[in-house]
Amino acid sequence: KATRTTLVLAVTAGVGSPLLFSVIAYLIVRTKWRGRSILDSVIWVSAAFPGIISGLGLLMLFLGTLGLTWLYGSIWALILVVIISGNTTGTNVFKGILVQLGSDLEEAGRVSGAGWLRTYFRIVIPVLMPTMVLIGALNFISAASTTASIVLLASRDTLTLSLLALERASAGINRVEEAGIITLVIMFLTLGLALIARQFGLR
Repeated sequence: KATRTTLVLAVTAGVGSPLLFSVIAYLIVRTKWRGRSILDSVIWVSAAFPGIISGLGLLMLFLGTLGLTWLYGSIWALILVVIISGNTTGTNVFKGILVQLGSDLEEAGRVSGAGWLRTYFRIVIPVLMPTMVLIGALNFISAASTTASIVLLASRDTLTLSLLALERASAGINRVEEAGIITLVIMFLTLGLALIARQFGLR
């Protein structure tokens, strides 16, 4: 069950994070939206908070907001955490790529009659694909091994491999050998993904 939960979190973060961060970077770099500077500042400020503090903030949000209490201990809460945890690095990498890319290709698409969505998914995303593979791989690895950001939000039903290793290595249980084996499983999962992502990146 822990392996399944870890894979769900890691794959979701690996696929969802690049899409989300690329859209945020696009809004900051390409649009004239008034709130883009505030959004950029929020992205930068979030890097100053450790994962445990972010997890505590989300825990207080879920338990203190009517209608969100069902998220506590669910897989959806963990997915939200792992997707947004790498926002500073991911968004700023995409910002740099979009600045270098320029807007000529998008303008050509608009002139040809394509709307924003079609232009973004048929022109911008294919050009950004090597960077998306990179960010996706980084977030997969981070989500597969994260502990601090999810430890306050997980339950027995949503235990991940990293939390299971932490539990086995704790003073009360003291099964360090089992914790070491679980850590090896995490390492092989992330190593396999890194090799696959490298092949996609080279293409």
